[in-house]
Amino acid sequence: MTQAARSGTERVRGTADEARGQARAAAAELRGRFAEEAGVQARGAAGAVRRWADDIAGLAENAPGDSPARGLAARAAETGHRAADRLDQRGVDGLVDELRDFARRRPAAFIGGAALAGFAVGRLVRAGRAAAADAPGAAGRDGGAQRDGGAQPGPKRVERPEV
Repeated sequence: MTQAARSGTERVRGTADEARGQARAAAAELRGRFAEEAGVQARGAAGAVRRWADDIAGLAENAPGDSPARGLAARAAETGHRAADRLDQRGVDGLVDELRDFARRRPAAFIGGAALAGFAVGRLVRAGRAAAADAPGAAGRDGGAQRDGGAQPGPKRVERPEV
C-alpha cells in the first residue's frame, strides 16, 4: 500500500472515529434532556395525583359516617397519596422498574390491569367527547356551531311499511 493510500485510510478512520464520538455525545445529551424532562413531568403528575387524592379525601370527610362510599373514598385517597409520594421519590425510572417487576411476577394481573386501564381511558375519552359535543355552542362535526339543538343536517328518514 502506498503512503498516500495509508494516509487517506487514516484520515477516513479519524473522521469516522470523530463522527462516532459526536454521535455518542449527542445521544448522551438527548438522554440527559429526556431524563430531566421526565423528572419534571413526573413531579407534575405526582402533584396532580396528590390534588386528586386531596379532593377524594375531602369527599370522604364530608360523607355520612355510615356511608360505604366514605370508606372507599378514604382508601382511594390514601392510595393516591402513596402513589404521589412514590412518584416523587422514585421518579419515572422507579415507576417503570416497579411495573416491570410486577409484570414479571404476575403477568396475568398485569395484562388484566392494562386492559382495564385501557378500557377506563377509552370510556373517559368517549365521555369527554360526548360532554364537549353536548356543551352549548359546541362545534359540530363539520366545524361550525350546531343549531337546532344539535340535530345533524341531512335528509329525513322515512320508514317504509314492510311488504
